[in-house]
Amino acid sequence: MIQLARLLLIAALLTATAGGLAAQEKTKTKVTTQETATEPDLDPNDPDELEEIIAIADDYYFGDSGPVDYAQAFKWYSLAAEVNDGYAMNRLGLMYDNGEHVPEDLEKAFELYKRAAETGLPVAMGNVGNMYELGDGTAQDFDEALAWYRKGAEAGDDYSMLNLGYMFLGGRGVAEDPAEAAAWFQRSADAGSVEAHWMLALRYLYGDGVGMDSQKAAELAYYALVNGHQVARDELREIATADTSPNFRRSLQNLLAQDGYYKGPIDGSFGPQTQSALDAAFNSVNE
Repeated sequence: MIQLARLLLIAALLTATAGGLAAQEKTKTKVTTQETATEPDLDPNDPDELEEIIAIADDYYFGDSGPVDYAQAFKWYSLAAEVNDGYAMNRLGLMYDNGEHVPEDLEKAFELYKRAAETGLPVAMGNVGNMYELGDGTAQDFDEALAWYRKGAEAGDDYSMLNLGYMFLGGRGVAEDPAEAAAWFQRSADAGSVEAHWMLALRYLYGDGVGMDSQKAAELAYYALVNGHQVARDELREIATADTSPNFRRSLQNLLAQDGYYKGPIDGSFGPQTQSALDAAFNSVNE
């Protein structure tokens, strides 16, 4: 049988780096601009009005009070970017990166991420690191990637911590170091990264960089599952044929039973009943 961790390593590295640029949280201010017939005339040089501009842009981008409208979002983020607002510049970078409203332009995305990072925005530091790691919009440079990831990590960005873990896990620009990788995954998980919980679960499941602990592995994997981590759900579908310990599988069943998703025997057999319970737990994040 094939270890689940071996199957995941390459896929996880690609997931973390290809298109894995960090999303930003929305601003807390809520507006309903899409319900009004006219748009306000706001000055980005006024701090209060700048906050409203960003809230309007977020409202259009995320569709909080109406349909998603990337064109309007781009317009309002651009207005905020005129005064070098880091959040707005990073969001514009994401739009160029993903080809939302504008054609995909990785060089422009990199430029905007860099400008946003230079304002001190932690998530933008992680995005700059990612672009250097992949060579997207700039020359590939692992030293620069590591430097920017470290800056982001020091500023508290869980995405930067996660990617440092991946670099040490795969030996990308550094010597492969499972213990250092696990330490960064732990820091990222502590900072709230769901993906880091899953990667840390694998470390404990197979004793990769940490001592083997099937109970802790199950708890971390379960956290990723109930928080909607798709890779965790996909890989747990294959758990019956992967090289995982019976204790790990029984611990997962126990956790599913405690939350009311599973009512079958705690036998480590991941048959249809357990699979249905995993689906229910995974889908609970959207309930």
